Order: sequence, then C-alpha cells, then structure tokens
Amino acid sequence: MFTNHTDITLFCSKQLGREKVWSRHELRNVNFHGTDQLLVGDKEVKRAEDYVIRVPSAALEHYVDKATYKALPVEETFNCFTLKKGDYIVKGIVDADVSSSTDIIKNFDALEIVAVTENLSASPFSQHIKLVVK
Repeated sequence: MFTNHTDITLFCSKQLGREKVWSRHELRNVNFHGTDQLLVGDKEVKRAEDYVIRVPSAALEHYVDKATYKALPVEETFNCFTLKKGDYIVKGIVDADVSSSTDIIKNFDALEIVAVTENLSASPFSQHIKLVVK
C-alpha cells in the first residue's frame, strides 16, 4: 500500500508525574505506505504489519524536538507537537479528544510509533521526518 497526500491524526503524550496528558494534532499531506517485508518463522511466513510515514517539512510548522516539548508547560503542549516512540497515529482526521492510550486503541484503528528518524538537515525539497508505526 502506498498513499501520497494522506491526512493523519497524531495523539501526542506528555508525562506529568504519574499522569499522561494527550493532545491531538492533524498532519496533512503525509506519505503513508506499508513495508514489503516477510517474516519467516519456524512454521509460517507472514507479512510484516509495519507502515512507514514520511511527514514533509510543510506539515511540521508546529513541530518541536523532544527535549523542547518535555520542557514546555502543559498548556503549551496543545499548540505544538513532537514525534516520539509510544505515541499514536490514526489514518485520517479524528475530531475527538482522548484521556488515555486505552481510549485511542479502543476507539480508533490506531498505530503506535515505534521508530522516529529526523531528516531535517537535507535539502529543502527532501526534508522530512520518517515514522515507523505498527
């Protein structure tokens, strides 16, 4: 599966003591595709359920790095986002607020971010952040 110009919803978390606060962000015109990997086990061969999302620099207007995001006061986390392992994305635009990861997994076809690679020092036409989700 290869889809250009796909809109996704990012659910970004911020740890506050023992509690996590979740904010919702819309990322438009991302590149969303599945990986072409086969996993070979002892008794079966199955397709990997990983997807790669490339978020272009045009969709990163309110993006901040993880250290900056962690230092922000809670009220500011709704105005910007970061991309990190353990957060979730949903293909398409979701207009709902959530209070826990259970809400996200239960109510949406959510994919967890398992790897993030920043490619922001490339030429202006190829700057992006690569996400691997499953």
